[in-house]
Amino acid sequence: MFAETFIHAGGISQGHATEAHALQLIRRAFRRGHTVDATPEGGAVLTWTALRLVDGEAVEQGRSISLTPQTPAGPLTDAVRGHLLNLHASAAGLPARLDGRPVIRVGHQTIPPAATSHLYGHRLVTEEGGRVRLTLTARLALLSVLTTATPGDLAVIAETDGVEFPA
Repeated sequence: MFAETFIHAGGISQGHATEAHALQLIRRAFRRGHTVDATPEGGAVLTWTALRLVDGEAVEQGRSISLTPQTPAGPLTDAVRGHLLNLHASAAGLPARLDGRPVIRVGHQTIPPAATSHLYGHRLVTEEGGRVRLTLTARLALLSVLTTATPGDLAVIAETDGVEFPA
């Protein structure tokens, strides 16, 4: 869930957006050629200009939509980034238990219970169809901290539900 702040000609509107709605907004922004910037907390800022008729003249005015995750991603330490990238590379992890505590199995590796709790607690992963996947918050946070990420890497969100991270 995201808090949505829309700056438009009439002022500022605020509301909430589900992950699906936020993804739809990002896809639409890319289709229309707007600027999309990922934020470290796992959100996004979509910006563009609109022409408006003011006193008989066309005037460009800035517009934006800010998507702020309800639960920020928190600091992405090397260990957290490693777990998220491994989970992304494996296509999907499997929820499991180790000594009664939740863990995520990723290929032949297991994300330890404390790290698994951190990933779930910060809503960086979710279970869907018996698999564990990265949330949009996690993908956006990762893209914002990867120094080699380009706008094209973020644009992949607009095409698929996954994100191709730079090598």
